[in-house]
Amino acid sequence: MLVYFEFASILLVLYILQNTKFNVHDTRNVSYVNDTADETDGKTRITVERKIQRTFLGPAASPATRELDDLMASLSETKIKDQQESHQTQQPKKAHQLDSMLGNLQASMDKQGVSATQKGVCAACHKPIVGQVVTALGKTWHPEHFTCAHCRQELGSKNFYEREGQPYCEDDYHKLYSPRCAYCNGPILDKCVTALDTNWHPEHFFCAHCGKQFGQEGFHEKDGKPYCRSDYLSLFAPKCGGCTKPITDNYITALNAQWHPECFVCRDCRQPFQGGSFFDHEGQPYCETHYHAKRGTLCAGCHKPISGRCITAMFRKFHPEHFVCSFCLKQLNKGTFKEQNDKPYCHGCFEKLFG
Repeated sequence: MLVYFEFASILLVLYILQNTKFNVHDTRNVSYVNDTADETDGKTRITVERKIQRTFLGPAASPATRELDDLMASLSETKIKDQQESHQTQQPKKAHQLDSMLGNLQASMDKQGVSATQKGVCAACHKPIVGQVVTALGKTWHPEHFTCAHCRQELGSKNFYEREGQPYCEDDYHKLYSPRCAYCNGPILDKCVTALDTNWHPEHFFCAHCGKQFGQEGFHEKDGKPYCRSDYLSLFAPKCGGCTKPITDNYITALNAQWHPECFVCRDCRQPFQGGSFFDHEGQPYCETHYHAKRGTLCAGCHKPISGRCITAMFRKFHPEHFVCSFCLKQLNKGTFKEQNDKPYCHGCFEKLFG
């Protein structure tokens, strides 16, 4: 409406200018104002006013001129009225425009397959979720708010672990909650061996002495450490007093030591003891014969032990009845024999044989 009036007024002005004669001259009124000096800067301020007055000289206003004045006045009133109405309706129009923009945006998102429907409330920020949503642990989350409870890194499509209702990335969960290996103290992520009241990586559960992993025979424990069977027996099992090898089964305790049953025999003849009786000589077991032989109490004549009276001659011991002449076999008395080639003889036989 305003544009129509302005266009009509322009046409009317052109028509009047073509049909009206007028003279124009300028009247300039120039006045100089000389004020007192400014106290702040000590300068004289001069103000120059230039007034230009346009005076139309000519005949009295024609009907066309009056019509032009009326039209201009009407246009001016209309413009002021339109401005007032525009100011009053500006806010409703802006709200309407915002609604229209949101509607167009919604339509465009629908065409692109993007839904702007509220999909729940974020469990972290407690605000509505529009757009992408993460559903986990029975809750909904903004993707940027679904983060590790420890390091706060976004989990996105990564694997995560749950602990007391909180999500954790793999690294932090294993650092905080996975069992620790008793050997390397690192988190156990896969297979785990539980032994000796603690946990181990399978590759770290080995013999504390030789370093070999345990097979089907298992392990033995000593002072909280695992050992294979051979090392455990060689290090900690009692040793046989005869062969010094570990005792793993039945054994005999004697002479303050343990013995394999097959090793507890006479130290000289290697024969087992009859009736379980043995003789001790310097911490070793002997049969009666070899015990007396070691002690020098074996009869040189019958080679049997001497348990009573004995005769000592030629650095040997004899039963009295076994100390006889080597030729006639008569019993000899100590001091009444002759010796030849480490054999005893009576005087008669010695004279006959060697006299």
